Amino acid sequence: MLKNIIKYSALLGAFLFCAPLKAQFTQSSYSAFGIGDINWGGYSQNAGMGGFGISYNNRFYVNNLNPALIASNYDAVFQIEASFDSRTYNNGDKSYSSFTGGFKDFGFSLPIKYGKWNMALGISPYTSVSYGILQTTTGPDNTTLLSQLDGNGGIDEAFMTHALRLGDFMIGLKTSYLFGSIERDTEYLLTGIPAITFSSTIYNERRSFSDVTANVGLAYKLKFNERQSLNFGAFYNLEANIRSRNLTRLESQDINGNVLSSDTLKNNIDSKISIPQRIGFGISYEKSQRFAVGIDIQTQAWSQYLNESGQTGSEFGDAFRIAVGGELLPNYEVSKAGPRITYRFGVHYERTPYLVNSQEVNDFGINFGTSLPLSGIWGVSNVNLGATFGNRGNVTDGLIRENYLKLSIGFSLQDQTWFARQKYN
Repeated sequence: MLKNIIKYSALLGAFLFCAPLKAQFTQSSYSAFGIGDINWGGYSQNAGMGGFGISYNNRFYVNNLNPALIASNYDAVFQIEASFDSRTYNNGDKSYSSFTGGFKDFGFSLPIKYGKWNMALGISPYTSVSYGILQTTTGPDNTTLLSQLDGNGGIDEAFMTHALRLGDFMIGLKTSYLFGSIERDTEYLLTGIPAITFSSTIYNERRSFSDVTANVGLAYKLKFNERQSLNFGAFYNLEANIRSRNLTRLESQDINGNVLSSDTLKNNIDSKISIPQRIGFGISYEKSQRFAVGIDIQTQAWSQYLNESGQTGSEFGDAFRIAVGGELLPNYEVSKAGPRITYRFGVHYERTPYLVNSQEVNDFGINFGTSLPLSGIWGVSNVNLGATFGNRGNVTDGLIRENYLKLSIGFSLQDQTWFARQKYN
């Protein structure tokens, strides 16, 4: 037991090291709205299946979609991953591209009472903000107003999950601490007036967030025989009333970047925002350690989102996401027939919460993934890869069309020695 404590203390140290490594794992011009782009959950194995995983979890991996499925990890499981996003934007007149990426998720599942009670710790993104938009407005007398809008940051989720197995039922409770900050800059530059005495005006807003929320999940396995089953899963994520602190500045600079004037418009003003509840359902068919296929549905009533002023905005509507996916393991046993490689596939459709000129912004993607076993590594370990080819929005009605490629690269290991008795000569 002492040996295991030492090993998992090292993993906890890795968690503490990774926690501050906040990086933009995704990007979108639509993250300019509200608190940014919403993360629907899932690790790299889920990404390869379109995000599918509310009713199904392979015991070699951590599941952060449905808290109840943590009970499916009979042994200790550690997982970490990074994500990369390559994206092109088109507004009908111009197009450009961007790339970002970095650390995304960490998860650690640990059996407390073998086969009955599991606990999990982790950190995942809750929302992400990453955009840069240039607007040009032509005025009288050959003057031009350039508006550069930039935003970065997001809200992270540090969570603890407890899950119980009661026969073929599983129940889980995830408590989360939400924290993070979002910074937005809007720079106005007026050109075409030679005698102008300033170069630009910069409006800077920094909003910091912190609070707690909870998520309860259920799962049931209807067994046909020892290996085949029909799985059901559901979760309910409570409404979150998050504390928000706002610091807003207005600054004027000359043509050399020297500050001419600076005013603080809001000095750490405290308020709250309300993030609506999220509900998810899933059903899947599984042949244990051979294949699984299923469908997930998630909904969130973003039309009920309340900003710092306690008001709903016309730029938000109800969000909906559906994922259909599965995984295939041709060779469960390592043999001459080939290595133990898992293949994944899926599609997803999402009605995002954003309304632009009263138009919905929809997202569609095709997903692929695989897990490659590593030999000679502590426990059962895998390199997990997931890829999504997708698009969001369109070029009509003032929208921007985004075509993207998302890559998820992760590492997972399962340790079967946590409850093993040590033998001594």
